[in-house]
Amino acid sequence: MSDPKKDISPSTVLDTILADDGPMPAARLGIRTLAFVLDFILCSAVATILIWKVFLPMSHPGSFLELNEWIDQLLQWLQNSESTRETMPKPGNDLLAALRYASEVQLLTFWAYFGIGEIFLGGSLGKRACRLRTISTLTLAPLNVFAALLRAGIKTAALFFLSPLLLIATLAALFFNPRRQTGHDLLARTAVIDEKHLKSGPPLQN
Repeated sequence: MSDPKKDISPSTVLDTILADDGPMPAARLGIRTLAFVLDFILCSAVATILIWKVFLPMSHPGSFLELNEWIDQLLQWLQNSESTRETMPKPGNDLLAALRYASEVQLLTFWAYFGIGEIFLGGSLGKRACRLRTISTLTLAPLNVFAALLRAGIKTAALFFLSPLLLIATLAALFFNPRRQTGHDLLARTAVIDEKHLKSGPPLQN
C-alpha cells in the first residue's frame, strides 16, 4: 500500500489542478490549434504590412521592384528551361539583403506579438478570442514580463528555426504529459488553460 504522503508532490498537485476535472483544466488541442491559426494569420498580415509598407521602403527602397523583376525572370526560366537549359536566375545581392532583413523583421514581429499579448492580455489575441489563458506552472498566475518574453521567444524560434521533424516533436509533447504542455510550455514552465471550464470562480485577472 502506497504512502499518501509520498504521493503528494508539487508535480502531482499540478497534474490534479490542470486535469479535465480539476479547477483549472488545460486547454485541449483543437481549441489551441484554432487560436494559433488565428494568431498566425493576423501576425503574418501585420508583419507583411510592416515589411513592405514601412521597413523595406526605408532601408531598401528598390527591393519591391527587384523582387518583381526576379519573379518575372523565374517565370520565363520555368517556361523555357526545358528547351534552353539555362541556369535558374538568382536574386541579386541587394535583393538578398532585403529578403534577409524582411525575415528578421518578421521574426521580431512574431516575438513582439506573442510577448506583448502574454504580458498585457494573459495570452495572444487568438487565445483571448478562444478564451484561453497562459499561466505559470510555478505560481498558477499570469506570466511576469520575463516569463512572457521567454515563452514568446522560444515559440517564435520553434516556428522559424526548427526543422519540420523537430517542430512536430515539440508539438507532440502535448500528447505525452497530463498538463497538455507543448515543448515551449515545458521549457518556459507555462501551461494554457481554458477559461470556459474554470471551476474556481471568475477568470484570472492580470
